[in-house]
Amino acid sequence: MNSSCISGLKSVGQLGATVACVACVTMFAATPLTLMPTAAQETTPAAANSLAQQQPWCVELGLRVAGVEAKIPTLDRVVLVKDEASFLDEISHWRLESRWPVLIEDDIFAPQFIRAFKPAQVLRRVEQAPNVDDPAVLKAAIETAVSNAWNATAPNTPPLSAIRAQTYTPPGIAIMDHTDPAWVAGVALAAGRGLVPVFIQGNYGGANDVLAADQFDKLSKAVDQGFITTGLSYGQLGDDLETAVLCKTTAQKTILDVPATLRPSARGMPAINPAEPVAVTDALCRNVNGSRYAFCGAIFGSSKYCAYAAMSSLFLSRNSIGAFNSYQSADFAKYGFSEITQTLPEAGFKLKVWSDTTAHMLDWRQILSQGFDGDVLFLNSSGNSDFFELGTPGKTPIQERGAPGDIPILSKPLVLHMIHSWSLTAPMSHASIGGRWLESGVYAYVGSVQEPYLLAFNPPAEILARCARFVPYLIAARVWEGPFSLPWRVATLGDPLMLIQAPKALQLSARKAPPPPVPGQEDLLVNCKNRMIQSKQDTDGATSIAALYELIQRGEDKIATQFWLACAAKSFAPRMASFALEPLFRQRNADQFLKAYSMVAQPTPRANDMLWQLWGDQLVQIKNGDTILMFEKAVRAPWAINDWRRLLPALSRLTSADTARDILLKSAARESDKNQKKILQELAN
Repeated sequence: MNSSCISGLKSVGQLGATVACVACVTMFAATPLTLMPTAAQETTPAAANSLAQQQPWCVELGLRVAGVEAKIPTLDRVVLVKDEASFLDEISHWRLESRWPVLIEDDIFAPQFIRAFKPAQVLRRVEQAPNVDDPAVLKAAIETAVSNAWNATAPNTPPLSAIRAQTYTPPGIAIMDHTDPAWVAGVALAAGRGLVPVFIQGNYGGANDVLAADQFDKLSKAVDQGFITTGLSYGQLGDDLETAVLCKTTAQKTILDVPATLRPSARGMPAINPAEPVAVTDALCRNVNGSRYAFCGAIFGSSKYCAYAAMSSLFLSRNSIGAFNSYQSADFAKYGFSEITQTLPEAGFKLKVWSDTTAHMLDWRQILSQGFDGDVLFLNSSGNSDFFELGTPGKTPIQERGAPGDIPILSKPLVLHMIHSWSLTAPMSHASIGGRWLESGVYAYVGSVQEPYLLAFNPPAEILARCARFVPYLIAARVWEGPFSLPWRVATLGDPLMLIQAPKALQLSARKAPPPPVPGQEDLLVNCKNRMIQSKQDTDGATSIAALYELIQRGEDKIATQFWLACAAKSFAPRMASFALEPLFRQRNADQFLKAYSMVAQPTPRANDMLWQLWGDQLVQIKNGDTILMFEKAVRAPWAINDWRRLLPALSRLTSADTARDILLKSAARESDKNQKKILQELAN
């Protein structure tokens, strides 16, 4: 490990202008422009590779990634497909001359990406590719898609050969399992980053599970073997292979069977119970002595989410950063954001900071009602898997406690760093903090699977100092030295090669104009126009609903809201209402949202979260008793007390104190958690 790089990148300094590491100074003075392909000079992956090899390993790795991103032009379009087979077929058309985002169509993730990417063209593949059921055939098709993306000139060229033919060294491996839908992220990242595809089978638990020590040992050896099979150097940082992206569902916690010397210990820290788990992503890619030979990120879930996570990492910019520091004590000053308030804007980032008197639950809920529009969020909180507190840990009143329902409904994809105990202990649970973040569209996430202790988290200022110098985000977030560099409890989800580089350090070339649609593709913009025209004669709502859906898919929230307003009084409006909630929420049209919500027979949990985030702190404006009763039906678990504290005064005012009390006591009677039941009963009395 290059200690000069480590010590240098820990210094914040002038983020956009200087670098403490001497080697980095030379790179930043001379190289950003040479990474950009121009009419006069086109940078090849080989040139970027050569340039990168002159830097410390951490910067070298990021420069390899940046060189590829600068080299491969992006078409100004998004293609929506129906399933995994069509996704793979579309990726197989990527080449070094151009690539473009591909998403598996859904109601949440695809339009969320499109709103951020803002493409000139959104196409839908009408024809589906044939399903590939044979594992060997699917594996070959994945490898062919990766080879094609790197301009393989002969059939059946192995991906590694195709990548090496460009005189580029793969920076890592993409681990997949043909039986797990996360392989869609694996093929996209392998094709986009130049990773070597590796295939691992076997059941290693669900994401919320704890993997037994013997099963983790089996998984770890399979990952090690994946590195070995490439024939490229690995074993220490600075070798060819530096990363692994685990695109397969596994437990995200594991028990490690290691000696006490390989468990973190620090002054004031209690002895570690060997039966308590650590993060799988932090325990993988380790040598026998506990040292790290590569960095691991994990992507899992539905194929729609996994495609979205990969595309967000590959194609989105991350120029806008939010920093919410709820720690009020000077003892936690190291984790604050005072050092970055000037340096980040100087480096080209947009920055919004909440701290001290502007970082309480009321401030957080104001963000929920107004909308969070950043690309990256650093959030310092405390709590457990099912709640978070905004304030100094251990000194925060219960009124400052946030529930999973207080995780924002995002308008665009988000990268998250959350200093918080337990947030990722159950990442696939709707009732957990981490699960709610992922459901909402976080695609890269640093968080804890167990009580980690504060020192296990890198301070945000240090992370951003590294990121601004091209160190990939998930790597920058890791502790590189000291006891917490051993396998521990901080998990890293997402693409380990994703950059949050300073905007002034690297500017990519403009997107290429897309070609017109071909047979088998339809243009959503054309669909929108045609269906909106046809809706003028609509009597049963079918065409109007189709038009609204297309507008939402294309990210046209403002027009979708206007279209809803034109249809809200029609007989078929109740059938449109569930679709209208999303754009109305994002446009913060509170009155029309409430009207549409009242028409929905069975609101989803997401719809209930939108209702409370938009209206929870302005219930005083509601004048109708029937309307306020909608909120009683939408009270959310866990932590129903959070909703009831806001609802009870409005309910008492619009019905009566006795009626409101009776309704609350009935709610308390249905509560299964004894502590929650007691709190609700106390509130009623």
